[in-house]
Amino acid sequence: MSDSKNFTCIGCPIGCPLQLTHEGRDILEIEGHQCNRGAKYAQQEFRDPRRFLSTTVAIEGARWKRLPVKVTAPVPKDRVVDAAVEIHRLSVSAPVALGQVLIRDLLGEKGVDVVATRTMQRV
Repeated sequence: MSDSKNFTCIGCPIGCPLQLTHEGRDILEIEGHQCNRGAKYAQQEFRDPRRFLSTTVAIEGARWKRLPVKVTAPVPKDRVVDAAVEIHRLSVSAPVALGQVLIRDLLGEKGVDVVATRTMQRV
């Protein structure tokens, strides 16, 4: 017996309404996409939904008290809160360079690093 899931594509500004029809884990059909990105997005959302994460961490010895950071690759959607908690445990000391890796392989996810998105000098 087939079932369907609805998504709104975020691959481009159009925001196509997508309908994915499946039987269990097997995708039968994807409708509603106006470009290839829509089909890829629906497959990813169905099989392994992931999200990017940007936040801040505490920094000592800098002009500001918080350092903006981001992950270099998306984390599994069901682990976003765990990722945020792990990142917020981090405290760094200035100086920090743009792109500096602060946590490697976040939550054991190979290639998902936490990097600084701003350079902060020591004051």
